[in-house]
Amino acid sequence: MAPPTDRNGFEIMSPDECWTQLSRTPVGRIAFVAAGSPVILPVNYAVDGRAVVVRTAIGEKLHAASVGQPVAFEVDSWEDRHRSGWSVLVQGVAEEVEDAATLARLEGLGLQPWADSVERDRWIRIRTEEGSGRRLVR
Repeated sequence: MAPPTDRNGFEIMSPDECWTQLSRTPVGRIAFVAAGSPVILPVNYAVDGRAVVVRTAIGEKLHAASVGQPVAFEVDSWEDRHRSGWSVLVQGVAEEVEDAATLARLEGLGLQPWADSVERDRWIRIRTEEGSGRRLVR
């Protein structure tokens, strides 16, 4: 049986497939609103259950999380030669993680910031409310 497709002919990925791709991809993009304008930033991240977690420093991402702002998070991959690829989008609410037990568990995930210029000692968790994934296979 062929996988389901959307109106554009893209394969619809199951929720489990989406989380598998999220857990295998080291860099994604977080989208939120800052000062009334949309912002999309690349981040390295980890998957914690059905949540995405990001290390950060004081700044726009942390502010968005501290006020419980809705965010989107996206990862993708593509193959130019075969004109194929996939994309996963999750949406939810960002929150700063402050509970000591949860912070200790997140530290155990081994997520280290790629950029060394600023210490990223704060954690943001995106509690996902919606998610979807599409795949183009030729």
